[in-house]
Amino acid sequence: MVGSITGMLLGNRKVAARGELSVSTSINPNHTMTNKIICYIRGVEIVETPEEKVRQEYARRLVEEFGYPKELVDVEVPIQLGRDESKRADIVVYRSKQDREKRENHNIIVECKEPDIKFPDGEKQLKAYVNATTTQIGVWTNGIEFKYWKRLKEPDRYEEKGYLPKYGQEYGDKKILKKDLRPSSNLQATFKRIHDNIYANYKSGRKEKVFYQVIYLLFAKIQDEKSRNAECEFVIYDREWDEIRDKDTSKTFQKRIFDLFEQAKSREEFKSIFDGSEKIEIPIRQIANVVSEFENITVLDTDVKGEAFQAFLSGYFRGDAGQFFTPDPIKKLVVEMLEPEPDEVVLDPACGSSGFLVFAINHFRNLIKKQRGWVDIKGNSLNDVDLTPDQREILRGQTKEYASTHIKGVDFDNDLTKVAKMYMVMTDDGHTGIWTSNALIPFDEFTKNTKGTITPESADIITTNPPFGSKGKIEDPNILSGYDFGFAWKKDKETGKFEKGKLLTGKKGGGQVPDILFIERCFSLLKKGGRMGIVLPDGDLTNQNSEFVRAWLKNKAQIVAVVSLPQETFVPFGAGVKSSVLFLKKPKGKLPERYPIFFANLQKIGYDIRGRKTYKRNEKGEVADDEGRVIEYLTDRKGNKTKQDPVLIELKGALDTDVPDVLREWVKFKKEFKSYLW
Repeated sequence: MVGSITGMLLGNRKVAARGELSVSTSINPNHTMTNKIICYIRGVEIVETPEEKVRQEYARRLVEEFGYPKELVDVEVPIQLGRDESKRADIVVYRSKQDREKRENHNIIVECKEPDIKFPDGEKQLKAYVNATTTQIGVWTNGIEFKYWKRLKEPDRYEEKGYLPKYGQEYGDKKILKKDLRPSSNLQATFKRIHDNIYANYKSGRKEKVFYQVIYLLFAKIQDEKSRNAECEFVIYDREWDEIRDKDTSKTFQKRIFDLFEQAKSREEFKSIFDGSEKIEIPIRQIANVVSEFENITVLDTDVKGEAFQAFLSGYFRGDAGQFFTPDPIKKLVVEMLEPEPDEVVLDPACGSSGFLVFAINHFRNLIKKQRGWVDIKGNSLNDVDLTPDQREILRGQTKEYASTHIKGVDFDNDLTKVAKMYMVMTDDGHTGIWTSNALIPFDEFTKNTKGTITPESADIITTNPPFGSKGKIEDPNILSGYDFGFAWKKDKETGKFEKGKLLTGKKGGGQVPDILFIERCFSLLKKGGRMGIVLPDGDLTNQNSEFVRAWLKNKAQIVAVVSLPQETFVPFGAGVKSSVLFLKKPKGKLPERYPIFFANLQKIGYDIRGRKTYKRNEKGEVADDEGRVIEYLTDRKGNKTKQDPVLIELKGALDTDVPDVLREWVKFKKEFKSYLW
């Protein structure tokens, strides 16, 4: 795979493929496949439909975010509309467990529609249910939009509201204390709902503008959580919702939320993220919707906020200049093979949204947990949720200190560096080391752009996935002249050696692809003894016209490993380029004449070509997490196990990827040939 590089090759350590299993399916009489899911409330297997997915998500939110006890919630509840007519309400919340058993004293009824159904379809049906029962609150949702009504004393009279009260509260007495905020049950779904609602109602031609508007409000929420006030300000009160409903404005609400964002922009820790010109510009109704989505949850104490943020942003910034988001299994592979130590500087000169750097931070967090003994009986690091508040605070402090001094990233796209800094905040910080610059420009300019923090031979470790392809060829002679790869190279037929020719500019087909220049630039950025993992198109490692690259590497670097990636690795993220990860070491002295090279061929990446996750299963067919712990089962009313919780599978299930197998083989290889490696 790596051409003429001299070395003792240990062969292609190919990882055997495994069978795939996902959600259960059945075949109906028309021979179409039907997915099955588990009802969150009843714990029984049901057919998954678009409307059912909306119902299950809202039922989960009722319990996990709004605080309604599961024993007070039921689904598919018969409602008697007349002497001869009975229909079923999607979700009913009762006042007591006894009321649920008797199916009387309904308190809340929720009407669910599939996402394509628009309001007011179903409103009359919902109000008919309310009129026929003791229900006080009616809710309509298609999973994207939400409508709420409070029933009035007069027959068939309602007052539209902007939110659902938490369990134990009524309309008019809203007061949200920070101590009562709950971690989000599905922050990724919350982000999606917010985006869909804003995008449908805010006519902007740029998707990125919608993204930033959501993020500005998210930082207002973070500012509120970081303040010392016991009561939350990131809320919308009843009177303010009434003003928005009736007058399309609320000065007190708007001022409070806008003030929070201004305070966030002026925080010393966020000054490198915002330049001061940012404004919240979406209509007041959309602001109110965002606030109502976030007001009962804590963003800072939701463990998966980083993952949710990454999933949210991946739909906005992709591929226009050859840059693509690196899938999580690949980031895990690269970081764990490079093994950053706490005193080492980690750099990504094409950081995009900072995914590699976030994984490096998480690697450090796990080191701290193990050093302090915060591990389970198998020696695995505890999840953040299993730590005490004091332990979490210690971990946050040490993480921030490490990240602010040892984590560095650069990207030429100012929008992406802003996003990278925001992503860092979502993972407890490190954003001060992110810079906007073209990493390929002459070093004096590059160092100036990073205020002297990134210089030649300044990084212990480099992890990167640079832009690929000929679409964005570098043709500037001022840049090309600073690289060996900026010149044409010709192979002498007699000696087999390459000779340097003319600068690659000034002619048709001139210039050089950025990925090849990045190989040389990354090597220059490494300290002697430093190491790097770089994602490259296979053509750089195999094509005849790039043989000069391999010859250059042979003379200057020690090739440590090459891991071939599956064809589908980048397809769900917008690219179909077959790629590999090249690992190399910058020698401190003379290169060894012969040395081992680790080869691996990944065949499974944890998702299919459409980006749908696939999970590993044990011999019983059960999905487990990365530590081998079986994902929890749902139970029926008698306490009998039914099926594994699909939401927990989504959050915690171990992906069906060969990455752990390759890492185990790497550990064996490293142990056997330690003197050659790091």
